[in-house]
Amino acid sequence: MEDSDGLPIFAFQDLDYIPSGFSGVLAPYIETTMGTMRAAVTLMRLGLSGDQDGKEKGVSSNHQQVVCDLGCGDGYFLISLLTHISLLAPLALPLGIGIDYSPTLIATAGIQSTLQNVNASWLIYDFNDDRGDLVSQLINGHQVTHVFVYLVPKQLALPTVRAILTRLAGSGVVVCCHKFYPEYLTPARRDTLMELVVYDETG
Repeated sequence: MEDSDGLPIFAFQDLDYIPSGFSGVLAPYIETTMGTMRAAVTLMRLGLSGDQDGKEKGVSSNHQQVVCDLGCGDGYFLISLLTHISLLAPLALPLGIGIDYSPTLIATAGIQSTLQNVNASWLIYDFNDDRGDLVSQLINGHQVTHVFVYLVPKQLALPTVRAILTRLAGSGVVVCCHKFYPEYLTPARRDTLMELVVYDETG
């Protein structure tokens, strides 16, 4: 997808620095730290019972949790997140789906998830255009329960992305945004230190 100047819209287009990690013309990349990953797992209550009200931690979820990384790159974050959940709650058996427009990165993610014995599937898809109704694919096809998002403001403001995130949150999917936040959704809870905000149907 292109912007008003005819240039491709990339995930870090609005940033005033070059992120660390792999970066190229076809596959720009923003690094997400392992501290952010662990904080996101806690804030989204993945693999755990709700502990925000003082309930006991470490109880496996009673339903299948399927986590989507919207803009997954080479899959490193999602693979690490699923591995972390499995260590916290061995009976949780989390599933993952990573989405990116780069066939090269998706191929890398598939290889890495197989090598690390992580249960994840990978989809090549341009959600900036969303010509295939991504929400229906995620909810009806993959039964996604949680979505992690790290997109910059210009991308969050795209009508297609706005529609995707609004429909997901309104359908009961837990949406977690890092660093940049959609103004059209109401936060349910947040981790200010780690710059994470969760949105769901209660927000």
